[in-house]
Amino acid sequence: MVVDWERQYIEPVAAWFSSPAVEEALSAVLSRPYDPARAGITEAAIERRSPLLMSDIQAWPGAGALRRRLEEQLPPDKARLTWDFYASSAMLSCPVEAPDGRVLGVLALSADHFSDEEVHSAGVFAHLAGIALDRSELLGREERRAQDEQALNRAVQELGRSLELDDLYATIVEQAATLSGASKVMLTRQEPATRELRVVHALGYSQRSRESVFTVGEGMIGRVLETGEPYASREADRAQFLGWLVDDEGIRSFAHVPLKIGSRLFGVLTVADERPDLCDDALLAQLEDFGLAAAGAIANALDFARERRVALALTRGFVPGPLPELEGFDAGLVFEPSGQAAGGGDFFGIWRLPDDSVALLVGDVSGKGIEVAAISAMVRFFVEARSHDASDPAQVMAQTDELLRGRLPGTTFVPAVMMVIDEERIRWCNAGHTPPVLLTATAARELTGTGLPLGVDPESGHTTQEAPFGPGDLVLAFTDGLTEARREGRQLGEERLGELIAEHGRALEPLELVERLRAEAEAWAPALDDDMVILALRRRR
Repeated sequence: MVVDWERQYIEPVAAWFSSPAVEEALSAVLSRPYDPARAGITEAAIERRSPLLMSDIQAWPGAGALRRRLEEQLPPDKARLTWDFYASSAMLSCPVEAPDGRVLGVLALSADHFSDEEVHSAGVFAHLAGIALDRSELLGREERRAQDEQALNRAVQELGRSLELDDLYATIVEQAATLSGASKVMLTRQEPATRELRVVHALGYSQRSRESVFTVGEGMIGRVLETGEPYASREADRAQFLGWLVDDEGIRSFAHVPLKIGSRLFGVLTVADERPDLCDDALLAQLEDFGLAAAGAIANALDFARERRVALALTRGFVPGPLPELEGFDAGLVFEPSGQAAGGGDFFGIWRLPDDSVALLVGDVSGKGIEVAAISAMVRFFVEARSHDASDPAQVMAQTDELLRGRLPGTTFVPAVMMVIDEERIRWCNAGHTPPVLLTATAARELTGTGLPLGVDPESGHTTQEAPFGPGDLVLAFTDGLTEARREGRQLGEERLGELIAEHGRALEPLELVERLRAEAEAWAPALDDDMVILALRRRR
């Protein structure tokens, strides 16, 4: 027999009876509340903390109370049957104690009689049972702890799959539901200006609850918002619960966990259920660990969103959107930062110069992040600004190089190529960039490098080269995100790009050509891991 001390209840966990008659006589009284004030051999043995042998139940001082209890709890024939069994048997009840002194239950035996040796043996066996059960409980706790840790690790790993806030909010709620087994999970976000909590994602809650706003001090969720301390529901606090919420949702237990890093509170994660005992201290501790990871993931997502907004502002401010209409030319452009980000290290430009020639620029700042987006914007601005005073590409690049060298951080460098097209020719200065391709009716030529990347060496020696550029001729410039698109470790490559240009460069219009090249890159590597610019310009026939 074991005792659930929290519920103050006795129940059998394993039993053997010599006959159906014995089982019928005893089964009616084996499960019952633990009440030392009322007669019971189990209670008596536990209270005295030593084996209790009743060779003659009728000689026991508690016999009369025991018989009255049987008569109160059982039908008359069942009470008489049970009492007759007690009266005709010897009863032995041995407490089963863990090594730390906790009473786990009793080993209860009945027979016609017990010898002194049998009483001693039963006591020894109960002692060994206590050690074994305690060990089993310990192993069970360790196994559950290991399972909880594995579940927590899986949940935390899922948080890293997206930096999009809405996706992350949904993941937090879904993983909290998996961890807790709760039927209802709600994530609220703190509004910094008002300190109100607004629901950003929920499972199992009604529309009314999803649309609710929670304020400081309002219910237990408001207390968590105010104190930053986690909370698991206790019946003693019922008067402070949000009555309409627990009643409407049928909630009988819940837990609130603040999602915070230091003093920075992002919101509150709530789990709730119809079961009264789901949200205990153990679950609260596990949710606290998960909440720390969730808060870190939210902080990263917010930083990413803020960086993306800044990058988008830089991109909008310095990198042109649609290409300008250029009389006498047709143009095509693909500008695709990696991961669909707002801005990246690749940059481009196409504009008219004061002498009516057309300038083109394509480049790539090494590295990633908001600093790179800022540098790429700065480079493009410098080049375009200097080109209005000097139309020679090498001179413009040399001046830009001089301006950049004191402004580039660490080992950052900028491969770039500038081209200027007038009525009869194309002039270019290639500062360490992937060579553009000049495509005429009869030949294809790479516009190779004429200097080191910008920001590397003050003695880089940039020079200008030139070639004829007549009606129908096309120049195609691109960054290495096109040729280095990867699939299973293999790049699209310059050879394949050359085949595509030879096949489509003369037949397709510039916009159709760049879109075809983009499609080839995306078919080769659906998830591009580098920025990509493709710019094509053709002189009309």
